Amino acid sequence: MMCSSPVVKKTRLLSPWTLLLIAILVGVLLVVSFSGKDALFPDDNKPDAVSVNYAELLLKADPDNQELREQLIGQLIELGSYDAARRHISELPVTASNLAGFFELELDTLEALAKVDGIDAATNAALVARIQALPRADLTVEQLKRQARYALALGAPAVAAPIYETLAVRDPEQKAEWLGQAAKWFMAGSEPARAADVYKQLLADEKNPEKHLDLIYQTVRALRGGGQESAAAIFLSEHMAALSGQDAELLHEGLQAALGSNRYDLAVQFVRAWRDQQPNDMRAIQAEFDLCMASGDIEAAWPLGQMLVDHDLDNPELLTTMGKLGEWIEQPIDALDYWERLLALSEDPAIREHTWRLAAQLFEFDRAIPLLTELSEMRQLSNVELDSLVYSYESLGEPEEEEQWLRNYIKAQPGHELAWVRLQQLLERTQQFEAEIQVWAQLDKRFGVSTSGRIYWAQAHWQLFDEEAAWQVLVAKNAHAEKITDPEYWRLRAELAWVTENDQDTQDSFERLLALNEPLYSADREQLLSIYQKVDPPRALALLVSFWHARHQPERLANALDLAQQLGDWEQYAALVESANKLPGMEKYPALWNARAQLALRAGDNAKAERIYEQALRRFPTQNIYREQLLWLYIAQGRHEDVDRALNKWQSIARADGIMWLPFASANLMLNRTERALAWFKLYLQANPDNLLVNAAYADALENSGYQEAALRSRSKLLKQMQAQILPADPDTLRTYLRLLGSTQSQNAATAQVVKLASGSKAMLQVWFEQFTTQLSANGQTDITGQWLAWASGQGLKVERYEQLSEALRTMNRSRLQVELDQGGLDPLQETEVLAALSKDGPAHAYALSHLSNQYPNAVSNQLRDRLAGVIETTPQGAQLGWQSQDFGGLKLQGTRTAIARNVTDDWYARLDLFDGRYDSQSLDESVIGTERNAELLLQHKMGNGVFGILFDGSWRDDEDRLGFGLFRTLQLTSRDLLRVDLDVHREADDSGLMRALGMRDGLTVGGQHNLTARDQIAWSIGQQRFQTRQGDDLGSGQKYSLEYNHTLFFAGPAWVLRTGVDYQRNSLEDTLPEDLLTRREVVNDDGDDFFVPLGGALAEDGATPEALLEERYGQLYLGTSWQRGLPGSLNRSHPQYTWFVDMQAGWQWVEHEINYAISTGVGVEVLGDDELAFSMGYQSAPQNGDGEPGGTAAITYSTRFGR
Repeated sequence: MMCSSPVVKKTRLLSPWTLLLIAILVGVLLVVSFSGKDALFPDDNKPDAVSVNYAELLLKADPDNQELREQLIGQLIELGSYDAARRHISELPVTASNLAGFFELELDTLEALAKVDGIDAATNAALVARIQALPRADLTVEQLKRQARYALALGAPAVAAPIYETLAVRDPEQKAEWLGQAAKWFMAGSEPARAADVYKQLLADEKNPEKHLDLIYQTVRALRGGGQESAAAIFLSEHMAALSGQDAELLHEGLQAALGSNRYDLAVQFVRAWRDQQPNDMRAIQAEFDLCMASGDIEAAWPLGQMLVDHDLDNPELLTTMGKLGEWIEQPIDALDYWERLLALSEDPAIREHTWRLAAQLFEFDRAIPLLTELSEMRQLSNVELDSLVYSYESLGEPEEEEQWLRNYIKAQPGHELAWVRLQQLLERTQQFEAEIQVWAQLDKRFGVSTSGRIYWAQAHWQLFDEEAAWQVLVAKNAHAEKITDPEYWRLRAELAWVTENDQDTQDSFERLLALNEPLYSADREQLLSIYQKVDPPRALALLVSFWHARHQPERLANALDLAQQLGDWEQYAALVESANKLPGMEKYPALWNARAQLALRAGDNAKAERIYEQALRRFPTQNIYREQLLWLYIAQGRHEDVDRALNKWQSIARADGIMWLPFASANLMLNRTERALAWFKLYLQANPDNLLVNAAYADALENSGYQEAALRSRSKLLKQMQAQILPADPDTLRTYLRLLGSTQSQNAATAQVVKLASGSKAMLQVWFEQFTTQLSANGQTDITGQWLAWASGQGLKVERYEQLSEALRTMNRSRLQVELDQGGLDPLQETEVLAALSKDGPAHAYALSHLSNQYPNAVSNQLRDRLAGVIETTPQGAQLGWQSQDFGGLKLQGTRTAIARNVTDDWYARLDLFDGRYDSQSLDESVIGTERNAELLLQHKMGNGVFGILFDGSWRDDEDRLGFGLFRTLQLTSRDLLRVDLDVHREADDSGLMRALGMRDGLTVGGQHNLTARDQIAWSIGQQRFQTRQGDDLGSGQKYSLEYNHTLFFAGPAWVLRTGVDYQRNSLEDTLPEDLLTRREVVNDDGDDFFVPLGGALAEDGATPEALLEERYGQLYLGTSWQRGLPGSLNRSHPQYTWFVDMQAGWQWVEHEINYAISTGVGVEVLGDDELAFSMGYQSAPQNGDGEPGGTAAITYSTRFGR
């Protein structure tokens, strides 16, 4: 039907205006009812597929809507559409990078947490780090909450806690909740200090007082968790007003914090509050107890502890504390109760030991005994425990119970030796000797019995009158009597031996007692003395000494002194004299005076001995023994004047008393009155022809008088006589025999004989020692003499002064030598040697000169003269004039020489040598050099251990002068060893003739001399030298070495010495000589003609090199010998009438491969008193650097000395 058909006519239901009104109404309703795009989401805000699709449609319509995109990403994440979420994250604008980072972190965290196998540690740590690093400023509250949850899910409460702090700031309405979460997770994240700060903030914001206590409690716990004990205690003290009255836990926390920070003042405050709130609360009482203990208020802690114990009876820790506390506050009985209650709960060895010791200390023996007996049932007691138990029984006076317990105990513990000993001692105290003997037998069987035990065991048998059984106990094999040193054992053994009539064992027992320095009873001493006098004189002496000390009988003293002197026991001799000197009335006994003098002589105090003899002579004027001893003393000291005076004074007395004949003979011999001495010897021998000692002395006198043949016959006869009979065991006779044997046969034979005759006594040991030192001296083994002298002193042997002096001289012991010099009594020769060794040459020289007289024996005078000659040779004094010619091999130097020398003081010596001569050589231009004048001044200072010297050496001539000096120092290390050091500057160089004429040297030389024996000597030197011309130009430098060995065959008549050695020199020379040293130089002109240009030098050798003056290497091995009587041409003549010498040497110069030999000789004659005229000459086949030409010397000198 068509619309325009007129047939059908449509009827309008609503008019257009009605329709328009309806449309308007519907639109208004839609506007009013539509609340936004959220209407399309579910009411519970949980996304679903519809809401996500609608959001995506909206985002397409408005792609720049960031809020909508964020909302969509959140929905996709919540629905698990992580890929779609990542796509939308990537479309976020660059300005939203923090937001994009949050969503990516959220996606990564959710994916990691969703893994079935769990998240690994590295991923977990990385996610936590990303959460911690993510900026929170752009995140919403919801996003912050999700971030905190993710941190907790990853196990990082310390990361989540700050996020909650941020939420508290961003969401003020829920600030308390978020701060509570922050504090909670700070605590969980081990950051209690930050948690405490949060709790403090919550406390400050909290308006509800009911919640304050909980926050205070949490704050205190947080502060303590952070180690802030002091802060926790102070915080609680500041909020004490908020306590409710039921604050036990809070106060307990505060108390612990106060104790932990030593804030006892606050701890007291908390405890008081706690006790006020809950006075019967055991925890509060425990807290106050702990506080008192911690603060040291143990008196206050005691009643609190008792309350605690009453409440908790079986608390071991509390009982231990109370036990200790009771001891500390001097409540030991109560403490003992607590220890016993603790021990009743459980066995503890340490507690039991402490308990029984405390009981014993408190004399609570009835309580100590059960503690120890219970312990003995558990195990073997220690010795201390056993003794404590025995002492407890003894203290209670219960020997029966003690014995019963001991017997029961040793049945259970038979290996405990001390228990058997205590049982024996108990039986001994209760006088049960039969039972005691049985116990001793068990002790010996099980453990063995000590020496003291055997004594008690034997005494138990003796108590039962069974001496034989007692004896068997002491002498049993397992007693080991030879090792016993207990004097009580030997005393009891001696008593039993006496009772059983065993005399030998009685003697042995007494001897052991004496060896242990134990006293004997008088009856025993008398019996022992009669035995000793027959079999053992030294022990008889010891017994005599004991008699003397017991009763001080003079006859005992005299017998003991005589026996001690015979045996050579000087220590005992001195002890006897000392003891006698302390007694009154002993001055009237002559034996004591003589003994005092003998001791003074032994001690070396001759002056004291002399005083004693003089006092004794005045007290006993008729006793010539004191005159004899005085004369012997004068002789021993070499006191010639006193000897002469005594001879004149006692001449008439001596003739009438034979005791004076021997000292008179010796005195005249000392004064060199040989004929008178022989007369006195003959007078004595007429009365005593069989006296071996005097016959030997008479032979010595014959020898000293010059009757050598008669002396030899007398000694041979006497030796045969002594060998034909048994020698008495007399030390003096044996000394004489050994001296005769040594002089007629050998010292080795004498030493072998004394070893055979040695009896073991000290006197014979003295004889052996004297002979042994004589043999050492004869064999030249003096280096070990000092050790033997020290050994002898340690053995108490007498060391003769001569030996001590010889050792001091050998070792250069200056302190000992000074002591000997100060002591006096030296003969002239000894005193001269000591003065010389002390570097006092001047006094030594003067003293020796003053004692050259006929008053001394010829042997002494001759040695003094030899000593003087040695001093003269070392430092001669006089003047000398002479002429000398030296040929160095093609170069001669000859002229006059003068010398003068003098001792300036005792320590300073000076010598001046002058020479005036000219050179003669084809290698030198004498007109350039002219006359050479040399002067050398020596200043020498004698020091304590050597010599220090200064040399001034000058040479003047036409071409160039030379001024030099030198220093040297000798060190006398020992009597055999000498060290010398020389320093030379610009000194004369005699290495060759040309070097002597044209050069000079600087050098440092070290050398030494060592006397191996009296006949053998080694000398060596090492030197570094630098050579120059006299003008100062270097020629080179080098080293010089020498070593020489000398052996003396004869010391005099004439002296004969063999020598061998080696010399070696190595030089580093310059390439050319300085031109100013040469006379001319060859020059070739341009035409090829050569001519000489004069240079003005002295060396007339064309093309000369330094080797013309010095060899680069020089070495010689040589062997030589010399005979001489003095030394002709020396400044002082040392031999009378004439002197002469002959010296020969041959050597191999290995550098030049040639043999060198030399011979020198000279003679000097006495003219005009002590003056000497001497001639000498020498020849050498190949001098050093002599170009193969021979050389030599010739000299004539006239010398005069100063002084004698």
